[in-house]
Amino acid sequence: MRQHSPQLLEVLSGSFTRRLFVYVFHGSDRLDYELAFESWSLDGDLGSAVALSGSGTVVHQSTAGESLTPVGTKGVLSPFRARLELVMEISAGQFVERVSLGIFRVESVPEARDFTADVNGQETVIASRVTVKLLSLAEDIRRWGFRFPESPPSFVSCYEELRRITEMPVEETVPDQPIPASTVWEAKQGGRLEAVQTLADILGGVAVVNSVGAWEIVPDEVGEPVATIRLGVQGTVLDVGNDIETDTVYNEVVGIFEDEKRRPIHAVAEVTTGDLRVDGPYGRHTRYYASDLVNTSTQAQTAVQSILDLSIGSQMYDVAIQCHVNPLIELGDVVELVGWTRPLVGRVVTLSMDSGALMNVSLRVHRDL
Repeated sequence: MRQHSPQLLEVLSGSFTRRLFVYVFHGSDRLDYELAFESWSLDGDLGSAVALSGSGTVVHQSTAGESLTPVGTKGVLSPFRARLELVMEISAGQFVERVSLGIFRVESVPEARDFTADVNGQETVIASRVTVKLLSLAEDIRRWGFRFPESPPSFVSCYEELRRITEMPVEETVPDQPIPASTVWEAKQGGRLEAVQTLADILGGVAVVNSVGAWEIVPDEVGEPVATIRLGVQGTVLDVGNDIETDTVYNEVVGIFEDEKRRPIHAVAEVTTGDLRVDGPYGRHTRYYASDLVNTSTQAQTAVQSILDLSIGSQMYDVAIQCHVNPLIELGDVVELVGWTRPLVGRVVTLSMDSGALMNVSLRVHRDL
């Protein structure tokens, strides 16, 4: 959830106005520009390697004839150097607060135009409109490859390795775990970002860059909600899963692994009580699981038990919702829907907002068995 004041929560539950603008960064330096951002959109998908993308048009009124139209590697908004911080300003009466939606890489400039006028007998730029496409800072890591295959210098901490290979801040949102000793990072296209997601898998989640520019791990399990979204009069629940599917509900997990000397390791976890017990009316439904990241008996038993717990603890289904814009909601947040026929709590796995008053989100919801 993005940073905010207590007063902003009250404002977001009523009527308010919004505007979006951008700050420009070259490296760590913020340039002296506060630019209007029009016709914008921001989309997120937790299942994508680079989870956030966006687009919009930067509008600048020239003060001294300067142009913001990039030329190759030169220019304020050149995709070879520019990063943009998207900031939403919320106002209601005397109340005004700004919320940073995050810093993004300028991936491309599909269109740019200067507007000129005759000033004292000389044609002068009076305004610029530059359309940009944006990507999360995870794109920096996707582009940055390993020069040769390498192993982590230490296998003690996933978080320390995540900091090492990304050279970015990391927020520790789930308990740390050791790295399997057989781990080797491959020198290939996208290999560094793949390594990030491998570390996230070990930690039990998905790695994303949040709005403050730090990596964090979104856990696989849905926890307690950190925010609410309001359905409202215009909002709709577009799709709710009412189907019940047993094909993915396993009550027995058999793990087949190897230790560091390639000797086999077997582990089994099964349900022994309740409606899904292996000797009950449901019968046995076996899942087989293997992973190169598991190389000890303890890790093997933990792995199969985790897979079993996820299977019998719940089924997951996605609910598509159209609701009032809430700039505090980030991809991966657990939120509660209010204003519908029944309580609904789930993780935000997709998100789409623009200059309109409504946004679309998909919540991944657990159905308890």
